[in-house]
Amino acid sequence: MSKPQLITATQPAPLGVYDWRRFVLPLVLIAGVTVFLIALIPPEKTLGFIIRPVFLHGALVQVGLLAFAAAGMAGVIYFLKQDPAIAAWCRTLQESAVAIWIAYALSSMVTTRLAWGEWIAWDEPRVRASIHILWFCIACLLLVRWMNLPAFTAFANIVVAGAVWFLIKAAELLRHPFDPIGDSNSLLYQVLYWLIVLAVLAFAVVGARWRHSSRMPKSAV
Repeated sequence: MSKPQLITATQPAPLGVYDWRRFVLPLVLIAGVTVFLIALIPPEKTLGFIIRPVFLHGALVQVGLLAFAAAGMAGVIYFLKQDPAIAAWCRTLQESAVAIWIAYALSSMVTTRLAWGEWIAWDEPRVRASIHILWFCIACLLLVRWMNLPAFTAFANIVVAGAVWFLIKAAELLRHPFDPIGDSNSLLYQVLYWLIVLAVLAFAVVGARWRHSSRMPKSAV
């Protein structure tokens, strides 16, 4: 007589070997590389070691803009193809972009505090634009979750992507330098910065793929 099998369908599935090898381990390694690259940044003559969080802050905004652009492009592709797989990626990319922007906003507060002595520089147009983007993209994400319609998700992605890029590019700069890394005479600074951007981008890509796989059947991943 065979032993009765326990039914555990209602219990959350444990983190499998697939997730560890495919997503968790790469995320840990990428995070380690990012920290190592930041540690290599030499102090700047004016900011000192504050230049390190500044680099991370800059990398997060670059990757955040790319994430919103990718979400917007996914929205356009969905309207062209009406593919459920593209609809799933619209949702994933939207969530990923919002998560990155939240991380950017937090890093901005820390960097502003260290560099300018205040948590939020309300007089800086770029900062105000970033805050408007933060509440707007979170509100759109909550609305998308409530509506739960692929076409609306795709439309929201397009609108948010356009708003993000317009607000950031149209914002004036007062105290914030236009391109401190690009205008730097230090080749080391420029190389380290773009390596950090690539590391943060890789972290975001792996994280988005993990999020996408968690809502898809394992046979479809």
